[in-house]
Amino acid sequence: MLLTLVASASVALTAPTRAVAAQSQAQTRTDVTPSDSGARPENLTSSRDGAVYFGSLASGTIYRAAPGAARAEPWILASAAGLTNVLGVLADDRTNTLWVCQNTAGGRGGAPVTGQTALRSFDLRSGAAKGTYPFPANAGFCNDIAVAADGAVYASESYRGRVHRLKPGATALEVWASDSAINVIDGLAFLADGALYVNTFNTGRIFRIPVNADGSAGAVVPIETSLPLVRPDGLRTAGPRTLIQTEQQGRVAELTIDGNRAEVRVIRDGLPRASGVTLVGGAALVLVDFARAVVVPYRGNAPATAAPPAAPPTKAEQELLDLSRAKWRWMAERKVDTLAALFHDDAVFVHMGGAWGRTQELDVIRSGGIHYKHAEIFDASVKVIGPTAILLNRIRLDAVVGGNEVSNPFMVTEVYVREGGRWKLGSLSFTRMMQ
Repeated sequence: MLLTLVASASVALTAPTRAVAAQSQAQTRTDVTPSDSGARPENLTSSRDGAVYFGSLASGTIYRAAPGAARAEPWILASAAGLTNVLGVLADDRTNTLWVCQNTAGGRGGAPVTGQTALRSFDLRSGAAKGTYPFPANAGFCNDIAVAADGAVYASESYRGRVHRLKPGATALEVWASDSAINVIDGLAFLADGALYVNTFNTGRIFRIPVNADGSAGAVVPIETSLPLVRPDGLRTAGPRTLIQTEQQGRVAELTIDGNRAEVRVIRDGLPRASGVTLVGGAALVLVDFARAVVVPYRGNAPATAAPPAAPPTKAEQELLDLSRAKWRWMAERKVDTLAALFHDDAVFVHMGGAWGRTQELDVIRSGGIHYKHAEIFDASVKVIGPTAILLNRIRLDAVVGGNEVSNPFMVTEVYVREGGRWKLGSLSFTRMMQ
C-alpha cells in the first residue's frame, strides 16, 4: 500500500536460521524500493523469512522483494488478479496468506468506477488468489488489516468508522465494531491483552477495542499518549505491550501501553510522509513518500544495555527548559512585545536563508514573513556555564514562510545569558536535520 518464488536455498532454511538470516540481511541494505517508480505504495509488510511486500495505489499490483534484496519486483499483477487501488497489506505466516485491502478506482471527472472495495487473500508463497471478501455497498476505504490469535482477520474501514471481521472458515465479512470516534480509522494491531488497537488519521488518536468473551467488540477506549500524535498511519505489534507506529508528520515511534496510557518513544524523525512500517530482524522498514522503505535500526522496548537514569534538571535548568517552551508558544502566537522583552539587544538569529539581529527577527514575526505555527519538541537539553546557558532542541517546525507552508526537522541551538536577574535569549540558530 509482488512472479518469483523464494530461492530454493531460502526455502531449505529452518525457521530459526531464516530469522537470523533476515536480521542479517536487514542490516546490509539501507532501503527497499519497488522497481516501478510510479507504484505509489501506501503500506508494506514482511514475512518471517525477511521478504518484503508492497501494494500499489496507482495500479493495484503487489511487489515483492526477496529476503535481503533492495529492489521489489512485480509479483501479483493487477491485470491478472483484478486488483485495484491497494492500501493495506499483511503477511500471515501461520496461514501462509498475504492479506490485501483493495479499493475501487476511478469515479472522478466522469471516469468509470472500476474494481470493488474488498479484503483479498493470496498464497504467501505462490501468489495464487485464495479469496475475495467484499465490503458492504457504499463503503469507505479498506485501509489496514490485523490477525487475532484465534485466526480471525480484522480490516479497518476509513470514513465509516468501522472494523470488519472475517471469522476462521467464514465466507463473508461482518461488521464487528462501529463508532464515530474512529471515523477515519487507519492502522490496526493486536497486543497480548487480546484487544485490538486502532489509530485515527485525522484526529491523531489511538484507541483500544476489547474483544469480549463471546467475541463481540467491547466499548471503544481512548488511550492517552505522552506525546501528541500527528496523522498516525501504519501500526504494527512490536512486543506484548508495545506497538510501532508511523506518522505522516515524519516520524516512526514506539508506543508502550500501560492501562489507558501510552508512552511514546520517538525512534526516528525526519521521515517524509511515513505511512507504513514492518519489522525485519533488528530493524524497522519505514515506508516514506509513498515511494520506498528506509531501514531504521530498532531493538524494541528492551535495549541490550539500559542507560542509567538521567539526573533530574536543576532549578535553573528547568527554568530554562520552561522558558524555551514558552518562547515557541509566543512565537506561534506572534506575541512580539513578550518576545522583545526576552530577546537580548545584541541577539543573533540564524536561519536557513540568512542571519540577522533582534529588530529584524521581531519585524519578521510581526509582519508574518515567518509564522512559526507549531514546534513539536522531541528532545531538549540544557547546559548552564556560569551566566550563560546553551539549550538544544530537536524539533519538527511547521511554519509559513513567504506565504508557503513548510515543515522541517531541526536541531535548534539557543544561547541564553543571565542579565539583571533574568535570562535573555542571545542566539537562536536552526540546523536542518537530514531526512
